[in-house]
Amino acid sequence: IETIHCFRTRTRALRSLVAFVKPWQRAQQNGEAQSILRDVVRYTSRLRELDVLQGQVSSDSDSSSELLMFYKKEASAERAEVLQILASERVARMFERAMTIVRGIAWKRRYIEYGLQPKMVRTRFDNMVEAVEAELAALDLSDAERTHDMRKRAKRVRYVAECNMDLLGADAVDVAKGMNAHQDDLGDVCDARANIRLINEFLERDLPEVVVRELTQIRAQNEVWLQSALEKYAEKTTADIVRRRAGTVC
Repeated sequence: IETIHCFRTRTRALRSLVAFVKPWQRAQQNGEAQSILRDVVRYTSRLRELDVLQGQVSSDSDSSSELLMFYKKEASAERAEVLQILASERVARMFERAMTIVRGIAWKRRYIEYGLQPKMVRTRFDNMVEAVEAELAALDLSDAERTHDMRKRAKRVRYVAECNMDLLGADAVDVAKGMNAHQDDLGDVCDARANIRLINEFLERDLPEVVVRELTQIRAQNEVWLQSALEKYAEKTTADIVRRRAGTVC
């Protein structure tokens, strides 16, 4: 489980760095690298969701052996399929192409001639941070797709900060920590939604009664937690709006 998680993290970190240099790299080459890395990560998405849900089930001492066996079987089957895909010649060629691009970036002509100034790098980073923070402030957690997208964007800022501290400055560490907190909060919401979706998928099958009963209970737990998170977020958003309006009046 930790191996596939590490693989996903490092591949996404690389894609974040590719996205960061987009304004200075030839567009077609940048888009190709991002597309390849995105597709590779997508192959592992369902497996990661199964691993997260399996972790919740395994941590519950009341989970039956039947349920634990069911999850183990589901995750094992998905893992075998993912490993087969990642070991294929097609994916090997995809990675080889992506690595060729990132090792030999084709910069836009004006940056080849005049160079890339450190201030430009920092400005690019600051703009990313400001855009993410602004959208987080206006985020509606009930919008599942938007919430998932903002989680990924917060990760992107964090990865860029962690990998470029020598260029961005020491304060980038604090930004990375802040984005990590946003990422974790949004991640909990996204994980709860994924758990509910997976369980609904499972419940469409002909399963043993004990497994159906426990799956239904776990789904209810995730639904209650998710509703509570949405309500707390709505209250916080309302309070923030009131404070901003009060500041404007003053």
